[in-house]
This record gives sequence, structure tokens and C-alpha cells, in this order.
Amino acid sequence: MKLKNVIYTIAILLVLAVTFFIWRIAPIANGYTAKYLCSLTYTSGLDPLDAQVRYIKPMHLLFRGVVVEMDTAAREVTTRYFGFLRPRIAVWREGCGCTLLVNDTAEELHARHDVPHVGHVNISTDSLNTLWPEGTMANRDSMKGMHNWAAIDNILDKAMKENSDDPTERNNTLAFVVVWKGRIIGERYAEGVDENTSLPGWSAAKSVTSALTGVMVQNHGLDIHAPLGRPEWASDVRKEITIDHLLRMETGLDFDENYTPLANATKMLYASADMGEYAASLTPAARPDQRWVYSSGSSNLLADILYARIGSTPEKMHHLAYDEFFNRLGITTAVFEHDESDAFVGSSYLSMSARDWLRVCKLYMDDGMWNGERILPKGWVKYSLTPTPHAPDACYGAHIWLNAAPDPADRKLPGLPADTYYFKGFQGQWIVGIPSLDIMVARLGVTHKEEGWSPEEVILEVLELVEQK
Repeated sequence: MKLKNVIYTIAILLVLAVTFFIWRIAPIANGYTAKYLCSLTYTSGLDPLDAQVRYIKPMHLLFRGVVVEMDTAAREVTTRYFGFLRPRIAVWREGCGCTLLVNDTAEELHARHDVPHVGHVNISTDSLNTLWPEGTMANRDSMKGMHNWAAIDNILDKAMKENSDDPTERNNTLAFVVVWKGRIIGERYAEGVDENTSLPGWSAAKSVTSALTGVMVQNHGLDIHAPLGRPEWASDVRKEITIDHLLRMETGLDFDENYTPLANATKMLYASADMGEYAASLTPAARPDQRWVYSSGSSNLLADILYARIGSTPEKMHHLAYDEFFNRLGITTAVFEHDESDAFVGSSYLSMSARDWLRVCKLYMDDGMWNGERILPKGWVKYSLTPTPHAPDACYGAHIWLNAAPDPADRKLPGLPADTYYFKGFQGQWIVGIPSLDIMVARLGVTHKEEGWSPEEVILEVLELVEQK
């Protein structure tokens, strides 16, 4: 009888433990599903059922317990674990993309900060008749002396080919574009995606947040080396933190870039109304400038600072991003999504077409100049692409990944030159520039495989062909 009671007790404790665990992780699973599905459906225009099956549920076994409700008229996504537990809602707004609700209702969010005058810019007739990047036309026949188009096409076809029906094993490449000598020489898109589809870049957004910081320096006199002066930091080493420290991931703040349930990154992205404030509340683990730790918290704190310094309104922030940056580059597909505080989620939530991601990449290839105009301050590109002292193997600059280790064996992309730089994001987002070889590549997709997806092999194959000329 005693043994039976022990077994019953253990069984009850196990049930309680599992119930508690599901209760704790349900908001994260629901939040990720609601936010990502909202963005893929209403920002990217992808099929929501396909997005759930191929891109969201394979993320984690526990995500299979999430039940989705779509309100197409309101452009909202509601998720509940097992159909009833701990619901989360993501809301799409014109010019603002999708926001995951934490404290607000959908009505409060719409009433407080819709920004209807921004978003996709109309494509002019002149743009349609002008070659990329100045316009939208891609015509590689204008490139004299290059005749290996069939071989280039074969490389791209191979890069898009899938070898498995299992969503967790598929590459799920959605867009792939190759630019050589400033012109598109090949591009491929998955079904339902084209050259105007805005696709998530995840952490590739960090590099654009850095570029917007450069615009603030150029146009508004921002000092990246001045201490931030937050009152709550006055009594500890955080008072020394500057924007330069944020850009170089050397703040010393105790942030763990971990996407397990209840980790810093998941709490910030799926349970915080103001993600920058969440990062600012973290305790110091080291003095600034003493160690390099990759941190999405630093990027969202930086986005909060940009928002405050430009005037603390969505309209002024959108003026900075769109009028002073995206529109000047001819970028028409950018959607930088907000949290409830109105700031952009500078770490992760920017969607653009592959072509438009490459426009930003080209800006760095051209030292911050665009059509004879200076977009980024003189010296900004050199600063951004200079390795951060404590970053291992010279892998990181100012919110941009580098391939700068002196020994090729220590590089992330060992077959590519040391001047290679890239904007990189979760699930295999790669926007790569190699100034010495005048080549750029953008790959956007949803790869779940542990080893991920690397652009190196494709780039080397393309280079072997174009360098024959």
C-alpha cells in the first residue's frame, strides 16, 4: 500500500511539473507563432497554412500544441496553447508591420500609433526602365564579355533544389540573388515569392540599425562616444556605456543570447512591451570595453536611443528610417516592425526583398555613397568594418559580421577573402559583400537544420565562372 501511495505521489508531482512547464513556456510558443505568422502572412504575403507547416511548427516540438486563429479582416493572429491556454495576439498595422501585444489591446495600439503615410513606396515608370540598383530592371545582357549565363543558372537552380520532404531537413530557400560588378546576374524565388516580397532578415536587421545610427551621426550630430547618461545607471559601471559599446557588443550587460524558454532573448522578444528598456534593466557582468558578447538586447537598446534622440514619435522615427535612408536608396519594400513602446525592434524585425537587402549591402561596398550623395558619414564604413578588439577571430565590427581573421582557418567563411562582410540572421539569412571581388549575394529562407545554410560554396562556384572572363 505504501509503494502504491509513493507511485501515486510521484505521478501527481510529474503531472504538476509538466503542467507548470507548459504554463511557463506557452506564452513563448504562442508569442513566437503569433508574431512570426502575422509577419509572414500580412507583411510577406505568404500562405499562412504553408507558413505554419513549413516554417513555424518545425521550430520546436512544443510548438505543435499551439492553435491558431486568423482574423484576416483585422489582420490579427491569435494563438492559444491546446486551443485555450495563455493566448497571445499579434496585430498588423500600416507602416508598422506586426506587433506582439503585451500590455495593450489591439484597439489601443491602433488608436495610439498607426503610421499610415509610410510603407511601400510607389515604383515610378523611370525606375521600371532603369537597371538595378538605380531602378528595378535586371538585364545581365548589358554586361559585355560575360557568356556563362547557363552555368550561373545551373548554380542557382542547384542552390534552390530540395532533397527532402521533411520540413526540418529542407533548406526552404525563399529568395536568392547574386550581384556582380553592381548588376544582378541571377536570381531565384520560391513559389509565392518574387523580387518585391518583403522577407524577414531576423538579426540581419542589426546591420540596418547600425546604418540608421550612421544616418543620425551624419544628419543629426549624434555622438556615439558619449556616455548614454541614463539616471538608473548613475551608481554603477553602466554609466560608462556609449553607443559605440552597443554597436560593438561590448556593453558588459548580462544578456544571454539564448532562445530557450525563459532565456533573456525570448523574454525580451515575446514578453516585453519595451524591449530596449528590458535590455537597459539588465545588471552589469563586466565593465564596458572589457569583453565581447553578442546581444540582441544591445540592438534594441540602441533602437530605443535612436527613437528618443530623433524626437520620440513614430512619425519622426519613420522620417529618419524612410525619408533619410530607405527612400534615398530606392528601397520600396522595407517594413521595420515596432514593439509597444513605438521603437523599432532593431535586433530582429525588419523585412525587405532580397534586392533591397542588397541595396544596403551595396551602400557599404560604396563607402556610404549612393548616386553621388553621401548617405553615411565619411569614415562610417571603415569604422563599421573594423574588427572589434575583443571579438573572437576578428569576426565582428559595428553590428556587421566580418571574415577578417588573419588565418583563413579561423574565419566563418574560410574560402572567402578577409574583406568579406555580411549581415546575418536566424534560420539562414545571409547578405554578403566582398569588395575585393565586387560580388554580393543575398539568401533569405527558413532553414531548421542544425548545421544551417552557408553561402560559401555557391559564392565560390559563381566566382570560378566570372573570374574566367
